[in-house]
Amino acid sequence: MTRETFRTRVLLNKVVAATVAVQIVIVMASLTVPVLASLIAPAIGVPAYLVGYYSGLIYLLAVLSSFATPRLVRRWGGIRLHQFMLVMTAAALLALLPALPAGFVLSGIVLGAAYGPMNPASTVLLARYTPSHLRSRVFSLKQTAVPVGGALAGLATPLVAATLGWRGAIAAIAAICLVLSVVIQPWRDEIDRDEAEAAPRVASAYWLPVRLLVDNAGLRSVTLASFAFGSVQFSFTAVFPTMLAHVGWTTTEAGRAMSIALVVGVAFRGILGTVADKVGSRPVLGAMGVMMAAAAFGAAFVGAAWPGWAVALIAALFGLSAFCWAGIGIAEAVRQVPPHLVAEASAGIIGFTFFGALAGPTLFSAVTGLTGGAAPAFIVLAVLSAAGGVLMLRPMPQPVTAE
Repeated sequence: MTRETFRTRVLLNKVVAATVAVQIVIVMASLTVPVLASLIAPAIGVPAYLVGYYSGLIYLLAVLSSFATPRLVRRWGGIRLHQFMLVMTAAALLALLPALPAGFVLSGIVLGAAYGPMNPASTVLLARYTPSHLRSRVFSLKQTAVPVGGALAGLATPLVAATLGWRGAIAAIAAICLVLSVVIQPWRDEIDRDEAEAAPRVASAYWLPVRLLVDNAGLRSVTLASFAFGSVQFSFTAVFPTMLAHVGWTTTEAGRAMSIALVVGVAFRGILGTVADKVGSRPVLGAMGVMMAAAAFGAAFVGAAWPGWAVALIAALFGLSAFCWAGIGIAEAVRQVPPHLVAEASAGIIGFTFFGALAGPTLFSAVTGLTGGAAPAFIVLAVLSAAGGVLMLRPMPQPVTAE
């Protein structure tokens, strides 16, 4: 092993540790209000159902701020940007403490602005130090931060709130954000300087990620598939437990069924990422689209008489696809562009995924309202995910840009 190779591996380990830790904390922070809605909403004086608007505000701002990531990364550096995101997240949480409606809205706006650059910024850093033949695996492992952050929000936050109150829980997560921003400071000079020296000058216009999608057929197809997959992922996650409860399952049983998808997703992310590195990202993403379609189609017909193993199979199919595609999709997007445009490619695919997170649940609700039942809406999700899978299975020309 050469000295340069050893140095690259050390820096990769630092980047993975920093980006995974930051993503876990920000995801946990973004779910704190939904998890503690029954405590926070009465204190603020708003109905608990408005928490849905809070989450929607986060994703709306995430769409907008993700497209600004390339300029921010080149101006400040990847690690410094992660530090800013942590400080903004802490500020967003602290804005809730006075329990004012204005603080509630401000919190969602600031947290969304911090959430958007999270994936594109980490992708820039990881792409810099990860060998191309390992990117799907490494990116997939990094994406395990999302379910881990979600699990921590669901398990730890209520326990802290039971001891310290909801304000104490929010203050504790804000403190974790600030401490982590200090912990990664020693790595900033070396990693950000390394990035600045390696990157050529690029005119980082806000609209450049969209222009790149228009001009690059390979990147455009994986981004459209990501929009479809993101729409299905967030819709299915939101409504599947509710649908099970509607057909007679208890809340505990419905939650347990959804946890199967989460566990399967965490367990198989790295494995599927490794497979994608071996056989190619696009066929694996295509297979995931088919599995997502099968899960959504099956969910459309679930009834009270269905055996538990059949529902568990639907949840497992969903976990294998919807909870595992993101890292592989980002790696495929990065493969389509030269190194100096990684920031734009990742900002584009992440921005459209967040847009899917907004559009998918809205589409599901609209179809359910028009038809009077959830089954047609699940079928729409099946068609949408199948379309994303077909996009990935279609033969595409190899990227014309060099790695």
